[in-house]
Amino acid sequence: MLRKPVLCIQNINPMLFSYLSELNDVRKLREEILVMKQYFLECSDALRTDRLLCQLSERQHFVENSDMYSMQDLIDLANDVLLPEITKIHVNFSQHVRTDCEKCQKHGRICVVCNTGDLLFPFDFAAFVCPKCEIILHRDCYLQKNQRCPGCSRNRVGDS
Repeated sequence: MLRKPVLCIQNINPMLFSYLSELNDVRKLREEILVMKQYFLECSDALRTDRLLCQLSERQHFVENSDMYSMQDLIDLANDVLLPEITKIHVNFSQHVRTDCEKCQKHGRICVVCNTGDLLFPFDFAAFVCPKCEIILHRDCYLQKNQRCPGCSRNRVGDS
């Protein structure tokens, strides 16, 4: 029962994410891991060779959703075990997508505003993903455009 994910903290007390920065950090990492999982499901190297998703075999629910927690998760969070563990896994996952795997790198996008050569991925902290057209750009570039998505603006002009 200790390892069974039965607690949905968002439903129990969503203010805990504001009160406990470590819990909020874990939630963000889990959300990003779920985005990266989509890359791995299409990448034979990630599944067969690197077996990346197996790194979370003790916490399988972390690759199924970002909402459910087990009692063990909360104990490990309180004992400063969970956040370092998930951070290390997140780094491994991110490294696979960004640098180790050409297949995954091909899914990266260049910011349409500044056109710098660095690849952006939806799980990047510095990235903004438009909820309407799903274009990816730097968060700062989005703010410089007065929070207007250039992809949506282009679509509106094309519709006229």
